[in-house]
Amino acid sequence: MVDDQNNFDEAREALEDGLEAGLVNLHDESLDRLDKNMRRGKDALGNPWAPLQESTIRAKGHDTPLIETRTLLSDLMATSQVYRSELVAVIGSTLDYLVHHEFGAPEAGIPARPVLGPVAQYAEQRAPEVIGTEIDTRLEQAEVD
Repeated sequence: MVDDQNNFDEAREALEDGLEAGLVNLHDESLDRLDKNMRRGKDALGNPWAPLQESTIRAKGHDTPLIETRTLLSDLMATSQVYRSELVAVIGSTLDYLVHHEFGAPEAGIPARPVLGPVAQYAEQRAPEVIGTEIDTRLEQAEVD
């Protein structure tokens, strides 16, 4: 008879739970960063967006790009979600005009004010620490040798 004293099941469960929790935390942190920075006229990495043209400021009555009505920001928050069973997190929007902000529309004089690319870069930079911390915490709790 084999006396199996390994902790493989506990380790696997700790890894799976840590990955899921880490993904949720990373998604939440990335959305929070996006929200705070958009309100300040910056992308998720802290880069300021190109200022509005004087003619646009006169027409709209403000000088804050992308957050005049909060429609885009609200849609980003409502549309973005985590699919836990697939271990997939999505930050996106259903609004067609986001593509013009993301890449610009030179023919209309609109400079690029990227939203999705920078938040993806932010998440990529933070993933090892955020997800790793959750996995480490669960491995420690699982008494894995």
